[in-house]
Amino acid sequence: ARRPVCWENPACDEDGGCGVLSRADLDASVRMWAWLRPLFVLLFPEEVTNPPWGEPGTVSSPLRRIDAMGRALGLRPGRCLLKADSNLAVCGSVKARGGMFEVFNVAAHLAKAFFGGLEVRESELQSVFDPRGAGFSSAALAEDPKLRAHLAEREIVVGSTGNLGLSVGLGAAALGMRAVVHMSTDAKAWKKSLLRSRGVVVVEHAGLYDEAVAAGRAESASNPASHFVDDESSRVLFLGYSAAAFELRAQLAELNVEVSPERPLVVHILCGVGGAPGGLCWGMHLAFGAAQPVRVFFAEPVAAPCVTLALCTGKGAAVCVADIGLDGKTEADGLAVGRASALCFETCAPLVEGSYTIEDCTLFEHLGALVELERSFIEPSCCACFAGPGHLAAGSQRARWLLAEGTHVFWATGGSLVPEAEREALVARTPMGRQ
Repeated sequence: ARRPVCWENPACDEDGGCGVLSRADLDASVRMWAWLRPLFVLLFPEEVTNPPWGEPGTVSSPLRRIDAMGRALGLRPGRCLLKADSNLAVCGSVKARGGMFEVFNVAAHLAKAFFGGLEVRESELQSVFDPRGAGFSSAALAEDPKLRAHLAEREIVVGSTGNLGLSVGLGAAALGMRAVVHMSTDAKAWKKSLLRSRGVVVVEHAGLYDEAVAAGRAESASNPASHFVDDESSRVLFLGYSAAAFELRAQLAELNVEVSPERPLVVHILCGVGGAPGGLCWGMHLAFGAAQPVRVFFAEPVAAPCVTLALCTGKGAAVCVADIGLDGKTEADGLAVGRASALCFETCAPLVEGSYTIEDCTLFEHLGALVELERSFIEPSCCACFAGPGHLAAGSQRARWLLAEGTHVFWATGGSLVPEAEREALVARTPMGRQ
């Protein structure tokens, strides 16, 4: 039924985890992000020279208190924060942490093979590049003309509902690589236009996310010079997201926010296929540790609760929303996904505290409140996470305790690139806009 639900994970294990990935993998992604800083400064000087957190070239976003919104959600004073990946550099969404990371990771592997006179194997591209002993700086990807010509012969392909396509397409275009983005029917027109304006090939599909991904995967497989960014199973993509956990931990410390067993951190993240929220959840589990417990909830639309379905049934990627009569159609374009990522399920099943769903109309109610109370705009899909406090208030004793005692972080995943006319049209659909 298309109605809001909340699922609390009975198998949540504070000391749990999965052997699919390790702390060494997380450390490798942090090391790679640091190596990429000179490249980001060269390619995007206006956006990353003075980041909100970290050294020049760091792709980071602000963490700020939203006390007025917190009061509206029934949270205690000082316990409500917004992690504004909606303002993330270059792409204006959390997907910069994954999509651009994988594109630049591929380019780094290609550069190492090029400088060494070797052929790169596709299997190598599935691992995080190790810059130690590489013999060249990431700046070479922007400055070396022969390497640039070599990269121009390569292709990057992705299937997307919108923001992942933006991050992959814009990242590949900045490196001079050919980029092809297969977009599902729910992808917004302005995102397609922006990609095309940067020379990216956009292939439109009448079907939903699954169809766009399958078509992109098939196209890439037919071209030996092509690499497919697989949102359903890419470990590199997943690890790119996970490194943000250390950024969040440092920002909380700067704000003097206590994270302890008595004052847990409750993080609400909207969820599509599960790559970004899964990577963030797994990364936070390792970065914070048992002494600083983080309780993560995923938020999904009622028409496309693919990760909630995967988790509560225990079937993972073997089940899709169509199996329970749902069509996956929602205003939350980035969340219109029918089947969960197997990698997200494998890594997060023992870690995630729970998940909940929200109706589209409520997305716009929360958007209106955020605009009115905080003078902040994010994409409507991001507002799914604001349903969390209401669900926790009606939940178990543990859920109510987390609501009362926790510090709540709402992870806004997109919004700064939305054109002004589009923003006005979205705000006009809120209760505030209809007044």
